[in-house]
Amino acid sequence: MNWVRTRIGESAVLFAALLWGCIGIFTRSMLETGFTAVQIVAVRAFVTAVVMGVIILIKDPKLFKIRLKDIWMFFGTGILSFLFFNICYMSSIGENSLSVACILMYTSPIWVTTLAVPIFKEKLTFQKLAAFIICFGGCVMVCLSDSLKLTEIGLVFGLLSGLGYALYSIFGKIASAKYNTLTITFYTFLFASVGVLPLCDLPKLTVLLSSGTNVLWSVGVAVTCTILPYLLYTFGLSKTSAGKAAVIAILEPAVASVVGVLCFGENMGVLGLFGIAAVMVGLVYLETGNPFKRKH
Repeated sequence: MNWVRTRIGESAVLFAALLWGCIGIFTRSMLETGFTAVQIVAVRAFVTAVVMGVIILIKDPKLFKIRLKDIWMFFGTGILSFLFFNICYMSSIGENSLSVACILMYTSPIWVTTLAVPIFKEKLTFQKLAAFIICFGGCVMVCLSDSLKLTEIGLVFGLLSGLGYALYSIFGKIASAKYNTLTITFYTFLFASVGVLPLCDLPKLTVLLSSGTNVLWSVGVAVTCTILPYLLYTFGLSKTSAGKAAVIAILEPAVASVVGVLCFGENMGVLGLFGIAAVMVGLVYLETGNPFKRKH
């Protein structure tokens, strides 16, 4: 039964990574129409908080209830993680190629794996470490492939996004031990909405949202790349370890790279293709053990 529970959690994290990997489609388009990185984060936070609030009202209003002493958990997931991470990540996407922005964000498993040892008493197993090295090596190959853009400020934003992203796995794991996935997701985005409000130039954002096309992009990025993946990832954290969830989610850079090629004409080259293959091998190894070992 525990095996089934763990596999369900890992599958949820995997699907979350696939959806997050598609965020560049929305972000690039919104940046081109005049949105800033902070305004994109604001839209994602506002829409998600409202949608999650409606879902909870319909499903079970009791899910709104949290303890005052636990507010720090949602400050962590909403402000220290989602808000900080996304501002840095959107800025990185604006400066770098999609695959480069995503690989820089995926310095996060280093932080998660390191922090999970003292906080959650998780063991740093050989399999987890080897899978991470294979996956991260594949992502580095994607980053070093042909015709990819990387700026100095983009490098800074990318590394900071990795730190912020890592914090969601830590705070989310702690919160998932006490609260429902819907509760965690709602309060994460409520706190993020409050935190981003003074930063997003609300009058200008209101003008941008007067366009029907911009509204569609805004709802699309909120539902496809925020609500669904955060629900899946938070649910997955309640079923599997924070370290393993972080490594599984490293599939996202491979997805972002494919999106960059298909939608924006970014050229990965042979090295990039080998990098994606390495990520897949690392994920298989994490899930099943050595995939090349003969079973007796």
